[in-house]
Amino acid sequence: MYIVTFHTQSAAFMYKRLLEQNGITVELMPTPRRISSSCGIAARVFDEEALKFRIDELDSIYNEELKLIIKNT
Repeated sequence: MYIVTFHTQSAAFMYKRLLEQNGITVELMPTPRRISSSCGIAARVFDEEALKFRIDELDSIYNEELKLIIKNT
């Protein structure tokens, strides 16, 4: 499982649409408190294939232990 954070709520919805159009299941959820983010919505994905999809407003990707694995710069 991976948690993806965003800079804006609209980016979260854009990312969800992108993944669903590519056959990847994604759930939007409140951003966990342990993760600092400028947006209150995060995406939960279970397929590692989702990690190859990026949008400009994607902030970070965390693993299931909420350890940062990718920071979009």
